[in-house]
Amino acid sequence: MPATILEKLFLICLTCTSVSAGAPGIDTLAVVPFQVIGDSANAEIYEYGLPEAIANDLASIPGLTVVERLRLSSVLQEFKLAQAGFVSEQNAPRIGELLAARVVLTGTVHKSESAVHVFVRAVSVASGEVLFSVKAEQNGAKLIDLFKLEDLLARKVAVQLGLAMAQDEIAKIDTAPTFSEDAFQLYSAGLKSLDGGDFPTALSKLKRSAEIDSHFNWAQKVRIRAQKAFEELEKETKK
Repeated sequence: MPATILEKLFLICLTCTSVSAGAPGIDTLAVVPFQVIGDSANAEIYEYGLPEAIANDLASIPGLTVVERLRLSSVLQEFKLAQAGFVSEQNAPRIGELLAARVVLTGTVHKSESAVHVFVRAVSVASGEVLFSVKAEQNGAKLIDLFKLEDLLARKVAVQLGLAMAQDEIAKIDTAPTFSEDAFQLYSAGLKSLDGGDFPTALSKLKRSAEIDSHFNWAQKVRIRAQKAFEELEKETKK
C-alpha cells in the first residue's frame, strides 16, 4: 500500500473511537500483537487473536480505555510493523505515543506441541520502562483452554493496574466470545490482514468468521468498522 494511502488511513483512524468502559484519559492502554516463538501451528491465533481477546476483556472494566483495533492497525502499517508481526519493548513507547496511550501491553508466546507459555509486559509510554509483567500457561489444546488462558492474563493485568472488577464484569470476562475454532482462526487471520493493509482479504475473512458463528460479535464489529474505513479511504484516494 503506497505511503500516501497509509497517511490517509492514519488520518481517518485518528477519529476512530477507542473502546471504553470508563471515562477516556483516566487510564489508556493499547494491546499490540504478540511475538510467537517455537511451534508455528495456529500462530495467528496467538499473535493476533489472543492479544485482541485480552483487549476486549480489559475494555469491559470501568476506568480503563482501550485503543480501538482499527486505529492500532493504522499505526502498525505506518511504521511497517505489521510485517514483523509484533511490537517490541523498544518501539512500544513511540507506538503508544501516537495512539495517545499511557501503557502498551506487549507479549511473547513460547509455544511447543505440548505447552504454551505466555508472558505479557506493560511498557510505560512516558519512560519506556516495563511497569510490570504477568505470565500464564495454557493447559489443554482446545479453544476454551485458550480463552481460560486469556481470561487469567486479563485478570492479572487488571490487578496490576489496580482496577477492581464487580461480579458482573468478571462474568463477562469469563464468557467465551465463540466456541468455533474456525471462526476464531479466521478472525485472527483477518486481524493480521488488517494490520498488513490488505483490506479486501481482511474483510473477507472477518465476514466468513461472522458467518460461521453469527453470535461472534467481535468479528462482526471489526468487519463493520474496517468496511467503513475502507470506503472512506477509497473516497479519499479518488479526490
